[in-house]
Amino acid sequence: MKREQVRGGWIKYGLLVLLAAASAAGGWYFSTGPTSSSAPPSGAESSVPDAPNVHRFPLSAADVKDTNEAPTLAADAAGRVFLAWASKTGDRERTVFFTRTTDSGRMFDAPHTISKGGIYRSRSSENGKIVGYERRAVPHLATAADRLELSWSEAPADGSGITLRLATSADAGRTFAAPVSVPHLDGMRTTFTDMASGPNGALACCWLGDRNGAQQPYAAVRPAGATAFETEQVVYLGQNGKGVCPCCPTAVGFAPDGTLYVAYRNVNDGYRDIAIGRLRPGQTAFEGPFSVVSNTWKFDGCPHDGPSLVVIGDDIHVTWMDARNGPQRAYHARAKCADMIFSARELNPAGPGTQGNARLFKDAAGGLHVVWEESLGAESTADEHSGHRHAPVVPKPGAGGGRAIQYATMAPGATAFGQPRAVAPRAGAFQTRPALVTTSDGSVFVAWNELDESGKVVVVTRLARGVNP
Repeated sequence: MKREQVRGGWIKYGLLVLLAAASAAGGWYFSTGPTSSSAPPSGAESSVPDAPNVHRFPLSAADVKDTNEAPTLAADAAGRVFLAWASKTGDRERTVFFTRTTDSGRMFDAPHTISKGGIYRSRSSENGKIVGYERRAVPHLATAADRLELSWSEAPADGSGITLRLATSADAGRTFAAPVSVPHLDGMRTTFTDMASGPNGALACCWLGDRNGAQQPYAAVRPAGATAFETEQVVYLGQNGKGVCPCCPTAVGFAPDGTLYVAYRNVNDGYRDIAIGRLRPGQTAFEGPFSVVSNTWKFDGCPHDGPSLVVIGDDIHVTWMDARNGPQRAYHARAKCADMIFSARELNPAGPGTQGNARLFKDAAGGLHVVWEESLGAESTADEHSGHRHAPVVPKPGAGGGRAIQYATMAPGATAFGQPRAVAPRAGAFQTRPALVTTSDGSVFVAWNELDESGKVVVVTRLARGVNP
């Protein structure tokens, strides 16, 4: 499988990067400070009639080429919704921003800064050369008991390393305590992270760490009622101890009994498929790996598109992207926690183009929600981008009308998702890296990054009532 088959869906994205960068250079890019608008800019459209206002928070010119940062959402029992994202605000600076709504999404607070950190660049050898890649902050939000938790990856000002940081709010996001580092035993660099809350306020973080000279998944748990994390544990060392896919985000989730699951993109005999580690209460080491699919996608590269997982009752659900048949497609699989034998299907087999970055959320009633990005039409593929690449594809015009965020639900007790719907498609815009959350009254909020010729923004909206498939 050549890398151009994965990158084909990003040809027009590259063209928009050029256009947006040109607009920044010409002086008509968005203002540098993040702001919220109560209404969409001229020309914005929503696929849902009478939908509430769409809120847009401009990103910096330096964010235009970025395809890895992603917004994050959480909600508390009172129905307040929280949004965080990161932005490259200087050549050597990355900033984490936070905002919230207390009125069901009609208005969001003016964003405020949570953290300003440096920029860490990893170092590795490729084709006999030492190369480096910027690592992102990628914040995560979770509500644990009566607290709001916000984590992100942060580098010191000199960029000499990167560590996972955690800030806690005891007043629903009005203020945050000083951030602390999620502890680990040495100077391991923590990247491609995730965070989830569990029973009675337990909290878990997972990441890829390079302690043993290869990217391997780790997890650490802060038990319910505790103020400190337990010592981190390695989830899986990789085939022959050589690690897993080094640049795909990980995912973590709890079962109702406190069992912890960590999902990651494995590397096994050249196949880059999703696998899961499991840590039952009282165990001292992870079990696994449990393969979601086995020897399905053989690929020499890192797609930067990791799994998502949730556990509902006795079932574990996983979504991910692979390109087993050529174009990138999004998949959903489920298994009984007792046997971890998965059955899988495409999320939207009727979709004409490419898909990716599928994210799951379970609501209080046991319903399952999913969002993903999907091209608005069939897309051409490049023919000169084979091999293992991390840098953006060279911008090149091609067919296709952009990408839109899709949304679907699975009712409690059902075995398949309903018909997907585009959330707020805009012709020519690239909507990517979605997140979602549901509130106590059943409202659904979706956030994503959006790029068009005028620049790049973080977008958040509440779906209108009755739009669930």
